[in-house]
Amino acid sequence: MEEELEEDDFDINLPKDYLGQAGEYLTAGKLLLNGFNVFHGAIDDGIDIVASKDNRFYKIQVKTCQDIEGYDSGKFMANVNLSTLSKHDVKTTYVVFVVHYLNGQISLDNAGDHNTYDQDFIVLPAQKIFDLVGANNGHAVINIRSSLVTDDHGKDFMYKAIHKGNVLVLDDYLIESFAQIVEDTDEGKV
Repeated sequence: MEEELEEDDFDINLPKDYLGQAGEYLTAGKLLLNGFNVFHGAIDDGIDIVASKDNRFYKIQVKTCQDIEGYDSGKFMANVNLSTLSKHDVKTTYVVFVVHYLNGQISLDNAGDHNTYDQDFIVLPAQKIFDLVGANNGHAVINIRSSLVTDDHGKDFMYKAIHKGNVLVLDDYLIESFAQIVEDTDEGKV
């Protein structure tokens, strides 16, 4: 069984507020590029972004996580407030994990920059979070692990989310898939 870490087990490189805000702006940008209109709340009530498309509204909680060991270990962690999340309709509520990781590629353009980062966006319907953690009304620490997988199309990261021994494999459908937000709710006829 893989080691699960708790919130106090790591020292983050960026201040949490900077990292969190960056993740929210990056997510808002991705949503805009996928045809959504984006709204930020003035008060943090657990929903970071309200996105609209085709006269429908979707609530999004953004969790930005950085490698907890400060380098390319593939270990990430997010603390999700389930009490706040449970106040919203799971059919129209999503959690976006922004996985902020060190990009090991060095070119002439960034040869002097040892802090070159990339982000992957894991888009999860809120129901998948509740399926993973069970009936918990507090906070849930979700560990995210990445491993390098080589396939016919080159190299790509595969992620899995872990909470107290429960594992959710985060397949390609969930990575960078902002279009699923409309597709999932269309199926549910919200």
